[in-house]
Amino acid sequence: MMWLQDWIKSALAYLGGAGVLGFLFRDPLKKAFEKLIDSRFDERLAKIKHELDLEQQKMSIVYQNQKDSFRNVLMGMHNAMAAIEKEIAGEADWRPISQEPVEIFSRVMAQESLFLDAASDRALRLFREVMWEAVQYEDQIPSGGKVWRAHDQMKFIADRTAQHFRVRVGLAEGELDPLLDIDILGACRAINRYSFPDQQLPTRGPLKADENRNAEELVMAARRNPAILKEELGRLKAATQNERFFFETAAQADLYLSRIKTL
Repeated sequence: MMWLQDWIKSALAYLGGAGVLGFLFRDPLKKAFEKLIDSRFDERLAKIKHELDLEQQKMSIVYQNQKDSFRNVLMGMHNAMAAIEKEIAGEADWRPISQEPVEIFSRVMAQESLFLDAASDRALRLFREVMWEAVQYEDQIPSGGKVWRAHDQMKFIADRTAQHFRVRVGLAEGELDPLLDIDILGACRAINRYSFPDQQLPTRGPLKADENRNAEELVMAARRNPAILKEELGRLKAATQNERFFFETAAQADLYLSRIKTL
């Protein structure tokens, strides 16, 4: 628009120097050009306002749908844990569940995935992975201790996920990252899960997951020993990155390393 203003000034200056002709036409021409500029400026403002209104409507819809998704996911997690609790026969008698509750939770994940960020989606996938450990197959029956640990880790993931959702909807401060604890738990599970003797895995150090250690204690141990966690994740990555059947494990180890680099 600056070029138009400069052109107007040049034209008016010319007319101003043209004697009588400038006297006769200067004011009408100036007003005509000003009117033209105003009309184009108003059109541009109207267009910008329309675009902003549309964007606000879109964000409002997304925000509301996202809150609904958060609510549905948390309810799905609650129902998944309740399915395990329903099978408890006594104080220390934790019994396995069928595949059906896992399949129900998988449907919740699929339905709500559109409005979940990548970190939330990763947390839900870990939740489902842990839940499978409480499932009884035809010839595989998890022990009561294994079912209890699965429920404990599911509850830990659900609690941190709920904190994250509260931050996302503005009900809590966002200085801390609740999902980081879930990634730390996932990293600890990874270095306890795979057997690579040449890389001294599974871990034998302070991050070893024993039968009586709950998720909170394991994550706190990792936070106190970040160098060990990073070293052992590095060994897991080295052991799997060139193995075709462990490609996803290597990628997962790399992701966890990037997430815990600030510890």
